[in-house]
Amino acid sequence: MDLEQKIEIVLFGLIMFVLGLTYFGDDEVVEDIQKPMITDAQFNEYPLYAWKDTHEKWNGEIGDVVKIRYRVKSSNTKIWVIDSNFKVVHEQSVKRDPRPDGTPRDFTWTWKLYKSERTQYIEPGDYTIIVGGMYKPTSTMGKLIYKIQI
Repeated sequence: MDLEQKIEIVLFGLIMFVLGLTYFGDDEVVEDIQKPMITDAQFNEYPLYAWKDTHEKWNGEIGDVVKIRYRVKSSNTKIWVIDSNFKVVHEQSVKRDPRPDGTPRDFTWTWKLYKSERTQYIEPGDYTIIVGGMYKPTSTMGKLIYKIQI
């Protein structure tokens, strides 16, 4: 066996190896989404944060969502999400109140980024999450806000 035949066999083996990886490799890329590590002290200091996540839709597909954890200190509190033009793109459908004795309560809300019966598709961009009252916020002054990029 001369040198040309050895090189040919090695190249053929490498080509078969690459083709094998291409066809039999794991073709699904899974993005590992982790809940941010926020300590209780950090949450007590600023009781609003959000993170990107996924969940299973009604039809079995996976949909993108944003989980929002926040603290309710006053009556009739809900989440508002605005885009960079200060247009409301999401409004929490329920209002939340503190406990009857007035102590604050913590909630986690799921904001769906895909089109569903009650939600619209959310384009990638910069959004501001506001913990507000019953009426559309007119500014972010004095409000608890969190900026997120989708």
